[in-house]
Amino acid sequence: MNIDTEQFYELEFHDSFVIVTISKDTILTLDKANVIRNRIRLHFKSNDFVMITHRKFKHKVTDKVFAKGQLKNMNGLAIVSQEKTERDAALIQQKLFDKSFAFFTSLDAAKSWAEAYFLK
Repeated sequence: MNIDTEQFYELEFHDSFVIVTISKDTILTLDKANVIRNRIRLHFKSNDFVMITHRKFKHKVTDKVFAKGQLKNMNGLAIVSQEKTERDAALIQQKLFDKSFAFFTSLDAAKSWAEAYFLK
């Protein structure tokens, strides 16, 4: 496991997945998302991976983040939150993402899903 922390995010890298935690009250714009994508690209290179976004802090994600610049080797996206508002937002965001998409209330469940994803 490798952890990368910056002002507006934390990335926790595992063999086949990354856990992204966005800092409290951040507005995740396309520019900020590109910073995160570049860091993920450096880590995984061309290897396939799954992204888990752990939404433990309130923040906003602009629609452009989902609509533009998805990494080709990102095969799935899991959103983790216990907040109903996050689940409602995830249902809207799911329509903007064309690969495997899941919502979990537990980080452990999301990790299990991500680990099992490549065992298929």
